[in-house]
Amino acid sequence: MFAKYALAFRGQRLWRQFEPLTASPRATQEQWLMSMLHRNQDTMFGRAHSFAEIRSLKDYRTSVPWGDYESIRPYVQAILEGKERVLTTEAPFMFNLTSGTTDKPKLIPVTKYAAGMNAQLTLLWLYRTLVDHPQFLDRSFLFLTSPPVEGYTPGGLPYGSASGLALTTTPWLLKRQHVISDAVLDIKDYEAKYYLTMRFALEHRLSFIITPNPSTLIRLAETADTRKEEIIRDIQNGTLSRSLDLCANIRESLKGCLRPNPRRAHELARYAEQHTILRPRDYWPDLQVIGCWKGGTLGLQLTKLDQWFSPGTPIRDLGYLASEAHCSLPISDRGAEGLLAIHTNFYEFIREEERDKANPRVLTCDELRQGESYYILLTTAGGLYRYDINDIVRVTCYYRNTPVIEFLRKGRDMANLTGEKVHVTQVIQAVQQAQGDTQVCLRHFRAVADAIQCRYEFMVEFEETNPSTDRLSVFLDRLDTVLGQVNVEYFQKRRSRRLGPPCLHVMKHGWFEQTVRGRLQQGARDAQLKPSLLTETKEGTEDILLTIER
Repeated sequence: MFAKYALAFRGQRLWRQFEPLTASPRATQEQWLMSMLHRNQDTMFGRAHSFAEIRSLKDYRTSVPWGDYESIRPYVQAILEGKERVLTTEAPFMFNLTSGTTDKPKLIPVTKYAAGMNAQLTLLWLYRTLVDHPQFLDRSFLFLTSPPVEGYTPGGLPYGSASGLALTTTPWLLKRQHVISDAVLDIKDYEAKYYLTMRFALEHRLSFIITPNPSTLIRLAETADTRKEEIIRDIQNGTLSRSLDLCANIRESLKGCLRPNPRRAHELARYAEQHTILRPRDYWPDLQVIGCWKGGTLGLQLTKLDQWFSPGTPIRDLGYLASEAHCSLPISDRGAEGLLAIHTNFYEFIREEERDKANPRVLTCDELRQGESYYILLTTAGGLYRYDINDIVRVTCYYRNTPVIEFLRKGRDMANLTGEKVHVTQVIQAVQQAQGDTQVCLRHFRAVADAIQCRYEFMVEFEETNPSTDRLSVFLDRLDTVLGQVNVEYFQKRRSRRLGPPCLHVMKHGWFEQTVRGRLQQGARDAQLKPSLLTETKEGTEDILLTIER
């Protein structure tokens, strides 16, 4: 309880400092930018781009062209080689690791100043959640993410995940309520990691769960159900299953966390006897809030949470949080929107429809319009300058004078076979509506733009029993119709037969999970794994059970 009061005190103080700034976002942004440039003028990047001579935003834009990661990769390489004052006067103490557009991953420098700014946003997120849900910290909580340190550069600097770093900056009073050991986060085998997470978490009555990817919540719940006898036995005896693929040192380090707990084991066994499926809604009845990403393609997973968790359980988005920067602060449970974090980074925007123009107009946050979508350029405390992150955000509303944004998708996430320009959001909308209209239940799907046959193919994995051929045909017809309704160019190209009719591939159960497992084995991290729902690459054709064509 003391942790909650401490959070309320610190969070309220930070909110009172931040909230007045939202009345004058442009002034706040420019003041932050000029301070950042002045602080880093005597760096390799600062000297190359004349930071010392910059007196205005116009000067900044003239001196520093915007670009993607490849434009700063040489500077990151200089840091790796041991050079000092490269991107920032303050040396980075670690890197955030994320996938890039090439086969080389991106290493994003993290300074203590940048980490401190992100820690403040995390604290503000917790505080604003506490305001709306006063009991969400009354019991234990579960925070599952990738480890903050996953390796070291040749020069000895650690690298890891942004979400893992966020866990390390959580107030220590709250960490005492965390139900899993840090050693669990370091486990590479995901089956063992999920088992151990639930083996420890099931011993507690949770009031709060946070993990970036909502599909992780589903996999945790499935693990607890399919391995319930094993987990209950471990809780009963205070043991760890011998079936787990654990190295000896991790198994030994976890032994100190083990105690026989026959009372909780008896409760869980009773829940398992009373219900065909063991669900979190039964063993975590005090759950107050779930924190996870809700925007982009990940939002599709949210509908599946109702199968496991109590319908109506509040879900709060974590904000627009990337490896490069923490950019927004959700202050309600509504959608995936968050208040633009105007005091931690500098933001520039380009209208989505202007992105590919020769000289698109670059906007500041006070020039945005509600309902419009924008590419975003970042200048960060970690040393990114006018960085094209290739993300598209939408302005949902304003808080005072500051825009509230939501992440839509990665940029250029589009297929265009014959001028129809289909966005992944349109595909998602069509699949969701067709699913609801025909009462079929999808588990996973992927749309493939087939340039050879000039048509869209939908690879679909259904829940449990596959629908009849007749229902599949109706579903495909509805999918085609709705896609034409949400995209007029698709409708016109279909009507003129320049775009062929779509087809539906029914995939065997486990197809999507096998694809995900393959990505994980190749080095992808679970917390960052965002399924590609619209692609030009057809994978897993050997798992096709049935094809329906129009």
